[in-house]
Amino acid sequence: SGGLGSNRSRLHALEVIRRNVELEARLIDDLLDVTRISKGKLQLSLETVSVHEILKRAYEICREEILAKKLHIEFRLRAESVHVDGDPARLQQVFWNLIKNSVKFTPEKGRISIETLNPAPDKIEVLVIDTGIGIESETIDKIFDAFEQGQSDITRRFGGLGLGLTISKTLIDAHGGHIRVQSSGKNQGAIFTVELNT
Repeated sequence: SGGLGSNRSRLHALEVIRRNVELEARLIDDLLDVTRISKGKLQLSLETVSVHEILKRAYEICREEILAKKLHIEFRLRAESVHVDGDPARLQQVFWNLIKNSVKFTPEKGRISIETLNPAPDKIEVLVIDTGIGIESETIDKIFDAFEQGQSDITRRFGGLGLGLTISKTLIDAHGGHIRVQSSGKNQGAIFTVELNT
């Protein structure tokens, strides 16, 4: 059984390394994106895409973490007009960032809702709503600024560079859309809304 145990600990060590490498790669990608954006070198490959399809793909990436935290997730995809001219990889990056944020900042057994609607015939809104740690009023206006995650203790506790939302805002702006956030304050959850033209 010693052999099995050492195999298991080796596998665990490899899994930890793999996760760290993935995280490093993600942070480097974020920094590269910020650099490209600041130099005006962000290229979009536009095609007609279904927002619902992209949302489902983004959710799939986070599914294991959602299950691990026993989060209750609800889809309310009510939009009927769901096709936009967009870069599927970049839109998936935005929705993945928003869902990942909700997962990261929502305690175990919390709730996340992913909703869509058409506020006007030529618009689609995507809402990611959580019961997480919320955003305090003094930081909500800066939440899309680079390296801003509210407070430094949040960065220490939850990791990351705080670039995901900055990149998401830039990508949605590049698509001619809007992204906004609402929160009633600490431990009151947050609602991120993305609006795109259909």
